[in-house]
Amino acid sequence: MLTVKEKIGSYTAKGGFENEHDIVVKFNNWQSDLEAQEWLVILGYDFKIISSLNAVQIPSFIKKEKALELGVTEDKITETKKFKKADVQVQIKIQIDEVFYIENLSLKKANRKAAYNQIDKRKVDTYQDIWGFNNEISNILKLFTGEITPAEKWLNAISDKRRVNFKEMPEQDASLVIKFFSDNKYKIINDIIQGRGALKADWLLVTCKEEDSTLSWALKNAVEVCNYYSMGEVKISPKGSLTIGKITMQRKGGTPDPTSLQFKFNPLELFKV
Repeated sequence: MLTVKEKIGSYTAKGGFENEHDIVVKFNNWQSDLEAQEWLVILGYDFKIISSLNAVQIPSFIKKEKALELGVTEDKITETKKFKKADVQVQIKIQIDEVFYIENLSLKKANRKAAYNQIDKRKVDTYQDIWGFNNEISNILKLFTGEITPAEKWLNAISDKRRVNFKEMPEQDASLVIKFFSDNKYKIINDIIQGRGALKADWLLVTCKEEDSTLSWALKNAVEVCNYYSMGEVKISPKGSLTIGKITMQRKGGTPDPTSLQFKFNPLELFKV
C-alpha cells in the first residue's frame, strides 16, 4: 500500500507551474497554495506551524555574492559551483524552535513523448578530475566522444568516422570502462543527480504536462532517487553507449560541445516509485 507521502506525490496538479520561477512563487504563497502545502508535507513539515518561508531561485551559474547569500562559505564556493544540482532553495522558519531549515530542490520537466532528460554534461577531463579515473580510461572515453579523432586503423570498423562507440572498441578497452563505472556506480550516480556541497539537491520535483493540459508532479527524496536509478548493472547498450543502472552515458553530439560526455535519465520513472 502506498504511504501518505507517496499518495500526495502522485496527485495531478491543475495549476500552472512549469519552471523554477513558478515553483518559487507557489512556495512563497504556501499559506494559500494547496500544492505548496502538499509539497511541504512531503518535505516533512507541518505548514500550520511555519513562522516564515522564503523560496529563491538558484541561478545556473553562481556568482560569489549569490553563493554567500545562499549560505555557502567562501572556502566551499568552488566545490559548490562544480557540484550544484539545486534549482530552488526553500528557507523555512518554524515557530516552536526559531530555527531555519533549508531544503534544496532540483526541478525536472518531463515529456511523455520524449522521455529522456539530460542530467549532467561535461568534458572528459572534468569528469577525470572529479572521479579520478586514469589516463587510459580518459583516452578511451575521448575516443568514445570524438574528442580524440579515431586513427586510420579504426576507419573501416566504425559506423561514425568522428568517434568509436563501445561496441566497436577492443573488448579489453570497453571492459576497463565497464569495471570503473561498476566499481564507482553509486558515487557517480549520486554526483550527477544529487551533487555535493551546500547546493546539492535534497529533493527532485518532476513535472509533466499531460495531454489535457494538466500538470502531473512527483516529489521524491534525492537519496531514494539515486538508489532507484542505481538499480541494474553497468553494460554496453545496443547502440554502443553505456548503461549505468537506469542511467545512459553517451556522446553529447550537436552544438556547442559535441565531444562532451552526457548522462541522461527518464524522470517519468519517478511517477512509478
